[in-house]
Amino acid sequence: MVLHENLSVAVSQLRSNKMRSVLTTLGITIGIATVIFIVSILEGYKRSIVNELNVLGANTFQVQKYDTFSGIRVGHGRREKQRKDLKRDLADAIRENCALVEAVGAEVWQFNQVLRYKDKKSNPNLNVAGGEPEFFINNGYFISEGRTLTREDIQAARRVIILGMDAVEVLFPFEDPLGKTVKVAGAKFQVIGVLEKMGSSTFGQSRDNVNIIPITAFEQIWGKKRSVNLTVRVKEGADFEEAKNQVIGILRAKRKVPPGDENDFAIFSNETLVESFDNIAKNVELVAILLGLVSLLVGSIGVMNIMLVAVTERTREIGVRKAVGATRRNILVQFLSEAVVLSLIGGIIGLLVGFGLAGGISLLVGIPFSVPLWAVVVSLLVTAVVGLFAGIYPAAHAASMDPINALRYE
Repeated sequence: MVLHENLSVAVSQLRSNKMRSVLTTLGITIGIATVIFIVSILEGYKRSIVNELNVLGANTFQVQKYDTFSGIRVGHGRREKQRKDLKRDLADAIRENCALVEAVGAEVWQFNQVLRYKDKKSNPNLNVAGGEPEFFINNGYFISEGRTLTREDIQAARRVIILGMDAVEVLFPFEDPLGKTVKVAGAKFQVIGVLEKMGSSTFGQSRDNVNIIPITAFEQIWGKKRSVNLTVRVKEGADFEEAKNQVIGILRAKRKVPPGDENDFAIFSNETLVESFDNIAKNVELVAILLGLVSLLVGSIGVMNIMLVAVTERTREIGVRKAVGATRRNILVQFLSEAVVLSLIGGIIGLLVGFGLAGGISLLVGIPFSVPLWAVVVSLLVTAVVGLFAGIYPAAHAASMDPINALRYE
């Protein structure tokens, strides 16, 4: 009953000075809104990117020359510029020596290409991959029409191509692309297949702009002096880490990496990509929390100042209450309650502002709106604690007043 009465008086006092209360809590509102907004956006991106980073097929990992995959940094290679290119013969070595590996494919990419068919041409943003038959299942691509690449296509360097839907929609809006001839970098390729439509990525980039040709035909057009990527699929039921260690051992032996030296290549899997993004997100969240704490510190100073003003303005009231029997504890609890309520109001407004901003951005960029429960609970607890500490000195000052002097105060 006493707590309810204290809270009622606290709310009444704050309502009587609405503008002052709002301005006082502005720092707390900004701090909480900042934390909620950034945490919510990152959580939404996490949910989208966990699916999106599953770019490799099941039980599959990829070997690359450098430690960056799809813009995400994995590893900390200190001598990347000195690394030798990965060559196609490494795929053969893995096939011959790794009992736990089911399929290995070499691939190489040329980005931002234009494809042509008769008088039509695509936008200059299509990617052409030179691949082997394992390219599709290892990278999670599936054929909707036609066929995939065969080993014969690779051996004969046939000029055949599997189109992504971005190319199909521009070049063949009203006809079947199978069997037609398109031009890639001036060379003619026969369309033998079409990939399933995959849509856009979390960052708004198309996932349908991939077009695949035999890696040998690719090398005839763009040359062999480049590093290939190796996709490796582990056998069903085999130990994934053991298979990966087998591959690493073979690559180190073939590339003559001295014992004790770090690998001169990078290994990527869906798990390592998600883990790397998660580490980036945690760092951003930490920065957001630190910024929020700075705003909360400023807000707590504002709360303390306004509570000191309130104590001064209500000195006679404190004297009257003490004169009619109020104890120091009653006065202390009363002013602490007001400080906590004032902070909580700022925190709740901050939550609403953070929700609103995060919801708007989520709709704008097309990511899930997600606010972790822990962020809401922690925000409210922190604001309550901020109010409690900010109100201790003003409340103690009010509780220690002499009632006689307080009654005489003008």
